[in-house]
Amino acid sequence: MVVALLVVAMANIRARATWHEVEDGILWAAAPDGVVAREVAPRSPGAAAGVQPGDVLEAVNGTPVDRPADVTARLHASVRGQTIVYTLSRTRTRELVTVRLAPIPSGAQGLYYVLASVGIFSLLVGASVRVRRPDNPATLHFLWLTVAFFGMLAFSFSGRFDTLDWTVYWGDVWATLLLPPLFVHFTLVFPERPDSWVQSDAGRSSLPLLYLPALLLGGARVATLLRAHDQGAALSTVVLLLERAELVGLAAGLLAGLVIMLRSLGRVRSVTARRQLRWIVWGTALGAVPFALGYTVPYVLGFTPPRGADLTAVLLGLVPLAFASALVRYRLMDVEVIIKRALVYAAAVAAIAAIYAVLLKLAREVFFGGNDTHNSVIALLATLVVVLLSRP
Repeated sequence: MVVALLVVAMANIRARATWHEVEDGILWAAAPDGVVAREVAPRSPGAAAGVQPGDVLEAVNGTPVDRPADVTARLHASVRGQTIVYTLSRTRTRELVTVRLAPIPSGAQGLYYVLASVGIFSLLVGASVRVRRPDNPATLHFLWLTVAFFGMLAFSFSGRFDTLDWTVYWGDVWATLLLPPLFVHFTLVFPERPDSWVQSDAGRSSLPLLYLPALLLGGARVATLLRAHDQGAALSTVVLLLERAELVGLAAGLLAGLVIMLRSLGRVRSVTARRQLRWIVWGTALGAVPFALGYTVPYVLGFTPPRGADLTAVLLGLVPLAFASALVRYRLMDVEVIIKRALVYAAAVAAIAAIYAVLLKLAREVFFGGNDTHNSVIALLATLVVVLLSRP
């Protein structure tokens, strides 16, 4: 499964890097009068050319059009900056307008590559933990959690909407929807707390309800796209509302999981469980809070997020990394020992460097009267002293 997901991600990255589609910014729809402009996006090439909702398109570059697919085919055959001429019928008059095509907005390419790298990293972390601890049921749950992180960050449709693009599109949608309930579910059951509510019959029977909002939002998106040909101009509005609802669910799920772990931190008695929770709490706080408050909240409220706020999504990679450190719990003590030893060794190396510099200065002043012509001899003597004294 991991290999298949990585192959799809690599194909998605290649598609995003090599495919560049142009558009006129107009939603063309079939009507009794012909091909009609249902919606014209603000600041788009169509709006700049003066196309208005309700205009009937009779021809493109002098070639008659009978259906919206004819316009789409003409756009597919065009390149960035190319101009095409639309013959429009408007209030019993015929007008010719020249439209300079522009690329379809696809977001920041560089940011996507960074997020895809974080997603691949999360997936590899989940797979490695599962391979190392296959006997622990929590590692399987964690693997699915990292798959959701991977799908949300690494899958991004290009707009081509072939088989690969539709696969990536729905993979991104369902990963974003299922990540919040998977995360909350995982924080409820890990680390194990014998007296927790989730261990009761009522708790176990209520857990499936965590996934109900994701299923409802996913069903709403499926229904919306199935009826896209009937909804026309309302499609973009409905999809935007669904995307905002999904981001609200994502932020709420991450913050709810953080609150659950903070409450559990004061209740667990096991030293190992407390150590695990500390790792998870710090990783979740550093990874999820900046993204939820810096990007999600302004976007959902209709404001433009601050410049660079989308980069906070990169920090989400800290969340699976913290969970992985806690899952491989027999390594937690080793990790702390390594960190402490690293600090001690850094201090020792700094002390040795200071001793070395002092020895050079003293040898130069005492034995050679400050003369720099014997630097090699001084350096050799100081090095011999430091080597004999230091035992890392």
